[in-house]
Amino acid sequence: MSEKNKVETPVRPSGMELIYLYPCPHCKREVPLISPTRPDRVRCDACGRTFPIVPIHERSNRFVKLMTANGLAAVDPDFM
Repeated sequence: MSEKNKVETPVRPSGMELIYLYPCPHCKREVPLISPTRPDRVRCDACGRTFPIVPIHERSNRFVKLMTANGLAAVDPDFM
């Protein structure tokens, strides 16, 4: 069988990250950040201005990952 006609097996996720959306106070664009656990200033990718953010609680982040087996529990069972 040629490479072109080879049936590919779907790949399942190997992990997950939580993305939090922070609204820019200047232009209102939702700026996506991956689990920010420290207070920081971030730059809006739309208007270029910076603003301070409130961090997420690391334990809450770990809890969600634990309860979903790091994302594996969210895999559609019809594909497994």
